Amino acid sequence: MSCLSTCSRRRFVMRGGAAALAVIGAPALAQSAPTRIRYQLDWRFEAGTAAHVLALRKGYFAEEGLDVSLNVGAGAAATVTRLASGNFDMGTGDLSSLAEFAGNNGTSPALAVMALYETTPAAVISLKKSAIARPADLKGKVLAAPANDGARRIFPLFANANGLDAQSDVKWMSVEPAIRETLLARGQVDAITGYVASGFVSLQRLGVSPDDISMMRFADFGVPLYGNAVLASKPFLQEKPAAVAAYLRALTRGYRDAAADRAGAVAALKAHEPLVDEKIEALRLDVILDQEIGTPKVRKAGIGGIDAARYQRGIDALAAALAFKSVPQASALIDMRHLPAASARRIFPS
Repeated sequence: MSCLSTCSRRRFVMRGGAAALAVIGAPALAQSAPTRIRYQLDWRFEAGTAAHVLALRKGYFAEEGLDVSLNVGAGAAATVTRLASGNFDMGTGDLSSLAEFAGNNGTSPALAVMALYETTPAAVISLKKSAIARPADLKGKVLAAPANDGARRIFPLFANANGLDAQSDVKWMSVEPAIRETLLARGQVDAITGYVASGFVSLQRLGVSPDDISMMRFADFGVPLYGNAVLASKPFLQEKPAAVAAYLRALTRGYRDAAADRAGAVAALKAHEPLVDEKIEALRLDVILDQEIGTPKVRKAGIGGIDAARYQRGIDALAAALAFKSVPQASALIDMRHLPAASARRIFPS
């Protein structure tokens, strides 16, 4: 995904100030000089990044003794390579892309420290007039997506699970993220791949009725993968594990606030990024919280956990579908020691 033109001017925005360090009762980490964290978001400032923005603007990062800069992103898959560059300490990245990097490079630049999407939000999105209701209906169709789109990257897994040939049964058009939904709305392509919330809301913004949108969620068609997670670069995790734990505590508070006061979360986004369309982001936040993050498991057990055995099954399937050079071990790609307590991770009101 690419950013709006204004994002380049807002590449690094608002750091948590050190003033809050004097707050009585702040965690022990806040008693020393603030720790800088360069955080790579997966996308621009919209509903999907609201929890980070809330943690920043409400001072949660500062209370934890952190000096955080939030950098707009180009997609969850791109975060992995950006962490590999050494220019960022933590970021929101796709767990499948993390496994792919490790499988093709023999190592990973980061470890997953907190799952954000317990199931992948990837989907094939079409208009109902195209009569694409099941995977077999995609044969001979033209799909559009950016080359580094996370859903497009794992499409071969969706194809394998549903009797499709990912190479010959569909045709791909590589496009910029900004025009993906536009091409679909205009009927210039048959379908697109993307994340549920982004596609669903972007099409409505273009005037497409929700009743005219058809979605095949990968998770409903034999693709039991995790989605995005908070990643921490290996050097940063080794040198400053307390800061990683502090970031996760603050972020979890941001998610809890977003779930409890959705209008407030959208208002915070608007204050942070004036170009935000509040009506659109309210719709997007509802989809993210209710359909992407708020699975029955997360509502019961809390956000964040990654089961190594389940992740390994996904990695094995990805390695076969995408022809990894080697099959990485899930246990070598995750570190769950820095999560907040389970009770603190129950972000949805009971």
